[in-house]
Amino acid sequence: MVVITGVPGSGKSTLVKKRFPTYTRINLDILKSRIREETEILRAFEKGENVVVDNTNTTAKSRKRYLEIARSFGVPVRSIYVKCHLELALERNTTRKGKEQVPAFVVKLYFRKIEQPKIEEGFLSCEVVMEGNDKPGN
Repeated sequence: MVVITGVPGSGKSTLVKKRFPTYTRINLDILKSRIREETEILRAFEKGENVVVDNTNTTAKSRKRYLEIARSFGVPVRSIYVKCHLELALERNTTRKGKEQVPAFVVKLYFRKIEQPKIEEGFLSCEVVMEGNDKPGN
C-alpha cells in the first residue's frame, strides 16, 4: 500500500496516475464515505491488488487508519509526501472545475496543519516529492 500526503492542489492525483497506474486508487472524494473507502481497500487486499490512497492525509492521526488496515493483512505501507509551495497549490486550485475546486482558505488550512509522515508512524519508507521547486518559498 502507498499512502499519499499533500495539500489540495499539490499534485497528488497527478503523481498517482503517473507512478501507480496499475494500483487500485482509493480516493475519499470519489467514494464519499469512510465505510465505502474501507470496503474498497478490503476488497482490493482480498484480491491481492496493490492499493494507493490518494487523499490529503495531512496528519498522523488521519493516516493511522490505513496503516492499521494494511497491518491486519500483513501488507507493508509506504508513504509519499507531495510537498508543494502554498502559492502553487492555490494557483492549481483555481484551474480546477466544479467540486474539484476547494475554497482558498481550505488549502491554507491544510497547509498550516500538514504533518510530514514519519517512519515511526509505521511506514516501511517515507519519500518526499517536491513539486514546484522553481517557485519562491513560503
